[in-house]
Amino acid sequence: MEQSQSIFRQDRLNARLLRIYLYYRLILALLLLASFWGEVADDLVGRIDPRLFSVTAIAYVLLCMATLAVCRRHRFEVRSPTLFFILLTDIISQTLLMHASGGLASGLGYLLLVTVAAGSIFFTGQLAILVAAMASICIILESATTLLFLEQKGGSIFPAGILGILLFFTSLIFQGLNRALRTAQEQADRESEQSAQLQKLNELIVSRMLTGIIVIDTGDKIELINRAAVELLGGHRSGVPLAPGQDIHIEPRLYKQLVRWRSYPWLRTPPFTPKYGDIELQANFTRLDERGENRTLIFLEDLRAAAQHAQQLKLASLGRLTGSIAHEIRNPLGAISHASQLLAEHNNADPAAAKLTDIIDRHSRRVNHIIENVLGLSRHKPNSLQKFNLRDWLKRFLEDYREYAPDAQVELDAQNRQLQATFDPGHLQQILTNLLDNAVRHTRKATGEARARLRLTRDTDDDLPTLDVIDMGPGVPREHRGKLFEPFFTTEPEGTGLGLYIARELCTINFATLKYLPPQGDEPGCFRLHFAHPDKLLPRSEHAKTSGADH
Repeated sequence: MEQSQSIFRQDRLNARLLRIYLYYRLILALLLLASFWGEVADDLVGRIDPRLFSVTAIAYVLLCMATLAVCRRHRFEVRSPTLFFILLTDIISQTLLMHASGGLASGLGYLLLVTVAAGSIFFTGQLAILVAAMASICIILESATTLLFLEQKGGSIFPAGILGILLFFTSLIFQGLNRALRTAQEQADRESEQSAQLQKLNELIVSRMLTGIIVIDTGDKIELINRAAVELLGGHRSGVPLAPGQDIHIEPRLYKQLVRWRSYPWLRTPPFTPKYGDIELQANFTRLDERGENRTLIFLEDLRAAAQHAQQLKLASLGRLTGSIAHEIRNPLGAISHASQLLAEHNNADPAAAKLTDIIDRHSRRVNHIIENVLGLSRHKPNSLQKFNLRDWLKRFLEDYREYAPDAQVELDAQNRQLQATFDPGHLQQILTNLLDNAVRHTRKATGEARARLRLTRDTDDDLPTLDVIDMGPGVPREHRGKLFEPFFTTEPEGTGLGLYIARELCTINFATLKYLPPQGDEPGCFRLHFAHPDKLLPRSEHAKTSGADH
């Protein structure tokens, strides 16, 4: 593999050099022919045999043009025999032109130095020496021919020998330069390939990082932004996704954080929720002083993981607190409930006493239910995340729910069979049971039918699965929407106000979000469970848990 790549690099180098040499020889041939026809240097070109010079020059020009056309057609990537033929043609043509101009005295013989140098660049080893040897032989034969047939002085043999030695020296020198040039070219190509591979690797790492990365220049223009940053900022929801070249002002809340950091760089920036997103983020800034440019690097962290850790600490503290006071509350509550039952049995004929004991009994059960909910929230074990197919899991869940609530009619709208989620199945079952109970209750109040609907879709903005729990009721009043997930907030006389709070806390533990969507037009209101990516935003140890859930 390395040998083939080396040959490719040599061919590419030869192609560049051959292009230069072919244009050089064509220009040289045209200049020699123009000098002869224009009688610019009569005492230099064609002085001895004008006819031979004219015929050779014309043939040389035509041959140069033909070889240039053929090589251009092959993109100057030709084989060694073709290169050797081109050099041999140059040696013979230049020798004939030199002979027609009076031999070495004309000075045209020194043009062979360029031809030998080119041969030492195109070839290495024996072929390069062969080119030099052929040029030397032609020089000596031309000098001998001039001496014998033109009756010139024998002193012309000595300059021919000197020129032959120069040709060999030129060949050796340019072979060394050729080797150095090819070594440098190969080293540059290797470094270029390594640099390109490292750049691709860096781009791949940055694009797949779960941390959002943004680089902005001095004009607050985005130079680089990875996929995680676009998703965290909700760029797809904005209709104008953040991309390189755009102004960071397109996300005003992040820009506000940037301005604050520039004014007070020693202060930690507070968390924020982007304009088009619903995830609380933490932005960290640092300066990049490369090439003297004052660029800024922004890191965007999803606070759900930190919130999940804080939530577990909160639940642990709540568990210790509720565990310590549970008996203090339950013991007197049990005594009150028992006394109420005894009082009801003693005064069973008195309607007023029966009504009072019924009030005591109902509120005792309500207080006990509140205690059970708080204890249930505080005793949650660490989540056991599993990756499973949502559509299949929901079918099994509804079978169990119909046994739990046989009068409820719950429809499942799940067209996509490939949606997957990573969630604790027990937590998801508790969340959906609570949401469906609320949906069935509100639908029954509005229509008299115990109905609800589950709709499983893929979010078009971030391509993540969402699950809507839909009821046919009038929806939550506007004044109550901001308090829906607050603990102990309820509009039901018998409610505890902990169901939605617990559901949202369980979603947070599982890196998901739960929010209420009010009615819009003909679309009824619903609670939307937005799942996290099945392979992202999870602890590293949990990625291995990809088996399907049974419950």
